[in-house]
Amino acid sequence: MRIRRAQHSDLTTIMRWRHEAATWLATIGSDQWSDAGLTRDAFQQRVSDSIKAGETWIAEGDDGTPLGTIAVDSTADAGLWTPDELHDAYVIHRMIVDRKATGRDIGTALIDHAAQLAQRNGRTRLILDAWDTNEGLHHYYRSQGFHYVRTVPGHWTPSATLFEREAKITTQAGHPSK
Repeated sequence: MRIRRAQHSDLTTIMRWRHEAATWLATIGSDQWSDAGLTRDAFQQRVSDSIKAGETWIAEGDDGTPLGTIAVDSTADAGLWTPDELHDAYVIHRMIVDRKATGRDIGTALIDHAAQLAQRNGRTRLILDAWDTNEGLHHYYRSQGFHYVRTVPGHWTPSATLFEREAKITTQAGHPSK
Protein backbone atom coordinates (compact mmCIF):
# COMPACT_ATOMS: atom_id res chain seq x y z
CA MET A 1 0.00 0.00 0.00
CA ARG A 2 1.10 3.55 -0.62
CA ILE A 3 -0.36 6.90 0.40
CA ARG A 4 -0.38 9.81 -2.00
CA ARG A 5 -1.85 13.29 -2.14
CA ALA A 6 -5.38 13.32 -3.46
CA GLN A 7 -6.04 14.91 -6.81
CA HIS A 8 -9.20 16.59 -8.05
CA SER A 9 -9.97 13.40 -9.98
CA ASP A 10 -10.30 11.58 -6.60
CA LEU A 11 -13.25 13.74 -5.53
CA THR A 12 -15.83 11.46 -7.16
CA THR A 13 -14.38 8.42 -5.37
CA ILE A 14 -14.37 10.19 -2.00
CA MET A 15 -17.98 11.29 -2.50
CA ARG A 16 -18.94 7.71 -3.39
CA TRP A 17 -17.21 6.43 -0.24
CA ARG A 18 -19.14 8.94 1.86
CA HIS A 19 -22.44 7.80 0.33
CA GLU A 20 -21.58 4.11 0.80
CA ALA A 21 -20.51 4.72 4.41
CA ALA A 22 -23.72 6.66 5.13
CA THR A 23 -25.82 3.89 3.61
CA TRP A 24 -24.06 1.20 5.64
CA LEU A 25 -24.17 3.23 8.86
CA ALA A 26 -27.91 3.83 8.38
CA THR A 27 -28.43 0.05 8.49
CA ILE A 28 -26.99 0.04 12.02
CA GLY A 29 -28.98 3.09 13.15
CA SER A 30 -26.43 5.89 12.65
CA ASP A 31 -26.91 9.08 10.66
CA GLN A 32 -23.15 9.71 10.38
CA TRP A 33 -21.97 10.87 6.91
CA SER A 34 -25.54 11.91 6.10
CA ASP A 35 -26.70 15.48 5.63
CA ALA A 36 -27.23 15.58 9.42
CA GLY A 37 -23.61 16.76 9.60
CA LEU A 38 -22.66 18.54 6.42
CA THR A 39 -24.85 18.59 3.36
CA ARG A 40 -23.51 16.73 0.35
CA ASP A 41 -22.62 20.04 -1.32
CA ALA A 42 -20.89 21.44 1.78
CA PHE A 43 -18.93 18.20 2.21
CA GLN A 44 -17.92 18.21 -1.45
CA GLN A 45 -16.73 21.80 -1.15
CA ARG A 46 -14.66 21.00 1.95
CA VAL A 47 -13.04 18.03 0.24
CA SER A 48 -12.39 20.03 -2.93
CA ASP A 49 -10.80 22.86 -0.93
CA SER A 50 -8.72 20.37 1.06
CA ILE A 51 -7.49 18.68 -2.11
CA LYS A 52 -6.49 22.05 -3.57
CA ALA A 53 -4.60 22.83 -0.35
CA GLY A 54 -2.72 19.51 -0.54
CA GLU A 55 -4.23 18.31 2.74
CA THR A 56 -6.20 15.27 1.56
CA TRP A 57 -4.54 11.90 1.03
CA ILE A 58 -5.47 8.64 -0.67
CA ALA A 59 -4.32 5.18 0.39
CA GLU A 60 -4.08 2.85 -2.56
CA GLY A 61 -3.24 -0.79 -3.03
CA ASP A 62 -0.19 -2.07 -4.84
CA ASP A 63 -2.30 -2.17 -8.01
CA GLY A 64 -3.27 1.51 -7.64
CA THR A 65 -6.81 0.83 -6.43
CA PRO A 66 -7.96 3.59 -4.03
CA LEU A 67 -8.70 2.15 -0.59
CA GLY A 68 -9.30 5.09 1.73
CA THR A 69 -8.83 8.77 2.40
CA ILE A 70 -7.86 11.14 5.19
CA ALA A 71 -7.47 14.89 5.49
CA VAL A 72 -4.82 16.31 7.81
CA ASP A 73 -4.40 19.99 8.63
CA SER A 74 -4.12 22.42 11.52
CA THR A 75 -7.70 23.74 11.43
CA ALA A 76 -10.75 22.53 13.37
CA ASP A 77 -14.38 23.59 13.28
CA ALA A 78 -14.83 26.67 15.45
CA GLY A 79 -15.76 25.95 19.04
CA LEU A 80 -14.34 22.43 19.25
CA TRP A 81 -10.71 22.96 20.26
CA THR A 82 -9.03 25.89 21.99
CA PRO A 83 -6.12 27.73 20.35
CA ASP A 84 -3.80 26.23 22.98
CA GLU A 85 -4.97 22.71 22.07
CA LEU A 86 -4.53 23.37 18.36
CA HIS A 87 -1.08 24.95 18.53
CA ASP A 88 0.93 21.70 18.64
CA ALA A 89 -1.57 19.39 16.93
CA TYR A 90 -2.61 18.21 13.52
CA VAL A 91 -6.31 17.62 13.01
CA ILE A 92 -7.62 14.49 11.31
CA HIS A 93 -10.72 14.99 9.17
CA ARG A 94 -12.89 12.95 6.83
CA MET A 95 -11.21 9.56 7.21
CA ILE A 96 -13.17 7.06 5.15
CA VAL A 97 -12.18 3.57 4.07
CA ASP A 98 -13.79 1.96 1.05
CA ARG A 99 -16.37 -0.53 2.37
CA LYS A 100 -14.71 -3.23 0.21
CA ALA A 101 -11.37 -2.61 1.96
CA THR A 102 -12.47 -2.71 5.60
CA GLY A 103 -10.57 -4.97 7.98
CA ARG A 104 -7.25 -4.46 6.21
CA ASP A 105 -5.79 -1.83 8.59
CA ILE A 106 -6.20 0.95 6.04
CA GLY A 107 -7.33 3.30 8.83
CA THR A 108 -4.23 2.47 10.86
CA ALA A 109 -2.02 3.27 7.86
CA LEU A 110 -3.84 6.56 7.29
CA ILE A 111 -3.48 7.55 10.95
CA ASP A 112 0.21 6.62 10.84
CA HIS A 113 0.55 8.85 7.80
CA ALA A 114 -1.05 11.70 9.77
CA ALA A 115 1.44 11.05 12.58
CA GLN A 116 4.34 11.21 10.11
CA LEU A 117 3.06 14.51 8.74
CA ALA A 118 2.73 15.86 12.27
CA GLN A 119 6.23 14.79 13.23
CA ARG A 120 7.74 16.30 10.06
CA ASN A 121 6.04 19.60 10.84
CA GLY A 122 6.88 19.84 14.55
CA ARG A 123 3.44 18.80 15.81
CA THR A 124 3.31 16.45 18.78
CA ARG A 125 -0.36 15.43 18.85
CA LEU A 126 -3.14 14.23 16.59
CA ILE A 127 -6.66 15.39 17.39
CA LEU A 128 -10.05 14.70 15.86
CA ASP A 129 -13.75 15.08 16.36
CA ALA A 130 -15.96 12.00 16.09
CA TRP A 131 -19.69 11.57 15.57
CA ASP A 132 -21.25 11.92 19.03
CA THR A 133 -23.52 8.87 18.87
CA ASN A 134 -21.19 6.46 17.06
CA GLU A 135 -19.84 4.42 19.97
CA GLY A 136 -18.26 1.94 17.56
CA LEU A 137 -16.20 4.75 16.07
CA HIS A 138 -15.20 5.92 19.56
CA HIS A 139 -14.06 2.38 20.34
CA TYR A 140 -12.09 2.27 17.08
CA TYR A 141 -10.23 5.48 17.88
CA ARG A 142 -9.47 4.25 21.39
CA SER A 143 -8.05 1.07 19.83
CA GLN A 144 -5.79 3.34 17.76
CA GLY A 145 -4.33 4.94 20.89
CA PHE A 146 -6.59 8.00 21.09
CA HIS A 147 -8.15 9.00 24.38
CA TYR A 148 -11.40 10.83 24.96
CA VAL A 149 -11.03 14.53 25.75
CA ARG A 150 -14.62 15.81 25.94
CA THR A 151 -17.89 16.22 24.10
CA VAL A 152 -18.72 19.83 23.28
CA PRO A 153 -22.36 20.38 24.32
CA GLY A 154 -24.65 22.30 22.00
CA HIS A 155 -22.17 22.45 19.12
CA TRP A 156 -23.70 22.87 15.65
CA THR A 157 -22.17 19.62 14.41
CA PRO A 158 -23.13 16.17 15.69
CA SER A 159 -19.42 15.38 15.40
CA ALA A 160 -18.29 17.08 18.60
CA THR A 161 -16.79 14.22 20.61
CA LEU A 162 -13.09 14.98 20.83
CA PHE A 163 -10.16 12.56 20.92
CA GLU A 164 -6.38 13.02 20.93
CA ARG A 165 -3.18 11.01 20.98
CA GLU A 166 0.53 11.58 20.62
CA ALA A 167 1.77 11.79 17.03
CA LYS A 168 3.53 8.44 17.20
CA ILE A 169 3.79 5.88 14.43
CA THR A 170 2.19 2.57 15.38
CA THR A 171 4.25 -0.58 15.24
CA GLN A 172 1.19 -2.84 15.41
CA ALA A 173 -2.40 -1.92 14.65
CA GLY A 174 -3.67 0.23 17.46
CA HIS A 175 -0.57 0.22 19.65
CA PRO A 176 1.45 3.45 19.48
CA SER A 177 5.19 2.90 19.57
CA LYS A 178 7.09 4.28 22.53
